[in-house]
Amino acid sequence: MQWQSVERVANNDLTRVVALVPIIGYLILFNDQIAEIASFRIIAGVEPGAETPFFLSGIVKMRLVFFGSLLLLISNLIFKVFRPQVLELAKGDIEFAARVGERYSVHELANMETHVYSDHWEPRLPLFWKVRDEFRSKKPVVSGYRPDMRNAMFNAHGDYISYLSREWWTGEMHTFRLARFVSLILGITGILVLAIPTLDITQAVVGDVFLKLW
Repeated sequence: MQWQSVERVANNDLTRVVALVPIIGYLILFNDQIAEIASFRIIAGVEPGAETPFFLSGIVKMRLVFFGSLLLLISNLIFKVFRPQVLELAKGDIEFAARVGERYSVHELANMETHVYSDHWEPRLPLFWKVRDEFRSKKPVVSGYRPDMRNAMFNAHGDYISYLSREWWTGEMHTFRLARFVSLILGITGILVLAIPTLDITQAVVGDVFLKLW
């Protein structure tokens, strides 16, 4: 249920492509001329006048494609609106800690530390709090440094800063619980809805192939 898990469903390459379908759905899915050309019976190789091999009618399959794509579009939009911006920088806490060592300033680290030490923060990475309690002061460490002392700060507290970064990143992955839940559920539902017409067409095509072989 963390944002990086939601992204795999709501913001992958397939989702971004399929999510365009509702935007042009009227022009493609519900266009009579195109629907006639792209007849499911033709795709399945069914002869004219033969009994239909499909469980679902063509219009039902088109509607499932449309509404499945619409669900994926909504899922993707919710993800885009509520996702933490840091997810664009790193897909994992260890990767983010490495980026912090390369790019983050003393001011940014102090701001991160302030959030982690605030009363409303919910601990996420037990290792960070263990390191802090056993080897560090229970007070903020980074906020006492000047910007020109960045290298000295990392030399003295490199491990602490790494764990702090990982704790903060993990906390960001748990923001907006309702948005994460809705985006994930809509994304999974959209994929399942899209799979129904695909399975119906597949069984018809496979059935026709086997009949011709035998």
